[in-house]
Amino acid sequence: MDKLSRLFQGIRDAQSSYRRITDEELTLIAKKCHRDEVAAIHIRLKLFRAELAVCPDWDGDTQDSIWEAIFMHQRLLAMVQALLK
Repeated sequence: MDKLSRLFQGIRDAQSSYRRITDEELTLIAKKCHRDEVAAIHIRLKLFRAELAVCPDWDGDTQDSIWEAIFMHQRLLAMVQALLK
């Protein structure tokens, strides 16, 4: 398991895994991210988009979950980039 996955797991262990991660929790994750985690975020975004491309049109729930993951990772990436400046 990579560091980014462990950071997400640490947040999810503290709360329900079905609850959305808040901006405050994303900020905590962002503060612990470095170059490798930024690369992992970019890779995940590409994987999410690939998954979305093959998701059937009738499967709206899965599409919504993928979009939510994309938006969360985009927010995290923006936070990390702001902190690294």
